[in-house]
Amino acid sequence: MADYLPWLFVVGASLAVVVALVSLWLSLSLALSDELVGGARAQLMTDARSGLLTEKENLLQEIRDIAFEHDAGKLSDADYEEINAKLRAQARHVLHELDIGAGPFRDEAEALIAERLSDEA
Repeated sequence: MADYLPWLFVVGASLAVVVALVSLWLSLSLALSDELVGGARAQLMTDARSGLLTEKENLLQEIRDIAFEHDAGKLSDADYEEINAKLRAQARHVLHELDIGAGPFRDEAEALIAERLSDEA
């Protein structure tokens, strides 16, 4: 039995190394696969888009609020013009970012429409 004990440890250690390498291979292949990367990218795009949509709604509400305050006489014309210009510039930037982010979805939608139209013809 004492003669087999070192070989038993060698075989056990070899199996452990093989299992570790297979686990490493599987985790790397999953992490670098296109589906996971695409899914993660889509999730990031969705999160970024929802953040931009929230920011847009907040900016639009601020624009309405300062217009109300100006109409109520709480803001001077000069202050209103300055704040309104800044808010509208920020809103234009957010809308531009939303438009850029919609590009891939627009391309996909156009491809699906073209495919559908070619199927019907």
